[in-house]
Amino acid sequence: MSGKLHALIALLSFGLLGGCALLPHDNIYQLHREAQVAYADEQDERAEKLLLGLSRAAPNDPETWFYLGNLYARTSRPEQATQAYQKSLMLNSTDARVWHNIGVVRIREAWAAFIQAHNLAKSDDPLYPKLENLITSMEKIPLDGLARTPKAPLAEPSGAGK
Repeated sequence: MSGKLHALIALLSFGLLGGCALLPHDNIYQLHREAQVAYADEQDERAEKLLLGLSRAAPNDPETWFYLGNLYARTSRPEQATQAYQKSLMLNSTDARVWHNIGVVRIREAWAAFIQAHNLAKSDDPLYPKLENLITSMEKIPLDGLARTPKAPLAEPSGAGK
C-alpha cells in the first residue's frame, strides 16, 4: 500500500473513532492513556474496547497489540492472544516480551491438551505413562497454572507493563 493510502485509512479510522459513542476521545494519546488505566485496573471489558479502538486508530503500534494479547491471555482466550502477539511481532520482531508471552500461551495450551489426554487414556494404554511423564516434567516449569490441582486463577503472562 502506498503511504497516501495508509494516511487516508488512518484518518478515516480516527474519524470513525471520534464519532463513536463508546470512545469519545479528543486524541489518540487520551485513548492510549484510558486504555492503559483500564488495563491496569483489570477493567477487562472496557480495556478491550479501548485497545481495539486504539488498534484501529493506530494499527502499526506494537504495544497496542502486545497489551491486547495480554488482555486476551488474562481472559482465557489463547487463540486471540496469539493472534494479537503475532501482529505485535510483525511490527517489532525483536520484543522479547512478546516472544515470551507467546511461549507462555502455547505451553498452557499444551498443558491443557496433555491433561485432557491423560484424563481420557486408560491406565493400560501405552500412551498413559508417556503422558504421566510429560505432565510430571511440565509441572517443574516455573509457570503459574501448571499444576494438576489449580491453586489460583491463571496469572497473565509476565512482561506486562514493562
